[in-house]
Amino acid sequence: MIQIALMLFGAEFVRSKAKVIGCIGLLWGLMGLGVLIDGMDGVLYFPMKAFGILLLLESLVTLSVASSGIGAQKAVLFFKGGVCFFVSLLILTNKNYSNLLLAIIFGFSYFIFGLLVITSAFVVRYPNWRLSVVTGTAKVIFALLLFTPYPVGYQSTVSFFIGSLMIVSAISALRVARRASLLVRGTSSFELLTPTAPVLNITKKAAVKPALAQVSITPLIHEPLVVHIWTPEGTAENTPVRRPVINRYIAAVDSQGVISTGHAALELQPSIYISLYPAADIDRSPSEFFRILKATKDNDVPGTFQPDYEKEAANWCESDRKIVFHYFNRSALEYFWLNYSLDNRYNLTYRNCSSSVAYALEASLDGVLAFRSERWRDCLRTLFMPELWIAAQVRRRALTMAWTPGLVMDYARALRAIVHPVPQSWYQRMPWKARHLDSISTNVTGGPDSP
Repeated sequence: MIQIALMLFGAEFVRSKAKVIGCIGLLWGLMGLGVLIDGMDGVLYFPMKAFGILLLLESLVTLSVASSGIGAQKAVLFFKGGVCFFVSLLILTNKNYSNLLLAIIFGFSYFIFGLLVITSAFVVRYPNWRLSVVTGTAKVIFALLLFTPYPVGYQSTVSFFIGSLMIVSAISALRVARRASLLVRGTSSFELLTPTAPVLNITKKAAVKPALAQVSITPLIHEPLVVHIWTPEGTAENTPVRRPVINRYIAAVDSQGVISTGHAALELQPSIYISLYPAADIDRSPSEFFRILKATKDNDVPGTFQPDYEKEAANWCESDRKIVFHYFNRSALEYFWLNYSLDNRYNLTYRNCSSSVAYALEASLDGVLAFRSERWRDCLRTLFMPELWIAAQVRRRALTMAWTPGLVMDYARALRAIVHPVPQSWYQRMPWKARHLDSISTNVTGGPDSP
């Protein structure tokens, strides 16, 4: 989450605050260690009731703004708010069964997440998948520790859980601080999010060097940056089998058994259109689909970039969703596209249309919120936006599995909500304001935006 925020604030902010981030991460880790030890020694000093009250307030705020979300954001915010509300009630009731229920909830959640990480790593085999298997295994072991009354009793479940999370997040902050300190002038804060070089093909041999952040605050009368999404259900040739989650995020299967994965593209008139296709059709029959899911080199095929949206839509169909950005970094996007277009490899899970759009969108938003970084109040407001948390969760799921049009759609919506926030504060975004906010969302995203 902090990596996305730093990318939006820009390289200058990242470099100037690298030591501050490191110090905060170190302090946060020491506090987490103290909370963890407090939960293991049997004598609890952690302010449980105060934490329960804060969690209850946070859940009420999340639930109050959930109805103003777009698409899957509503479901995610309602789910997060509901879980936090239930957990806070268990903490505040402080009954004998409360701690056992909390251990079951936390343990079951991490057990499922760990299994998903391990399974997706074995199936997809993306780079560094073995490290993901280790991470998933650690989550499973952590879940089992929560299930059992050893090494800590159930009465210390919350402090043990929170302390562990604080330590993990502190390690992540220290890693970010280290990478931030290595950024030099003329580079981009997008490098904080850059995965392995073979995917992006960003090399030092480019004809144009990256410029300092030049954010284009484009008036509405000029051409905006548009993320086009063709959903799997919308591109199915026949009536798709109803499977809401799978159809949205993975693939849709029609009545004839044909699999449709959808498509994603990014457009910035007049010179940039990023839409990666395999040069020859890939066999997506059920018998071959699981084989080509592996992100291995033997599944790399020649790809081709479509010339423009008009020709692609004429040869296929119009996109289902359009997410529009009016604030973006044109020079950063141009540099990204200059390098990315040098490699036309296509891989269904590792280097596909969706990953191309996701990374291009991140590059285009490099430093777009630099004007907000001048005041700490604006920085904190951005860090506490629920959409930032949603964007981080979507990106994490995509990197441990694969970018799909559904994930890109949710990611772009969340980033757009951060870059183009609604004018209302959270207390004004109550359920009775939802209809008004939905009309705003419809206007700024270029059309109806249903889940």
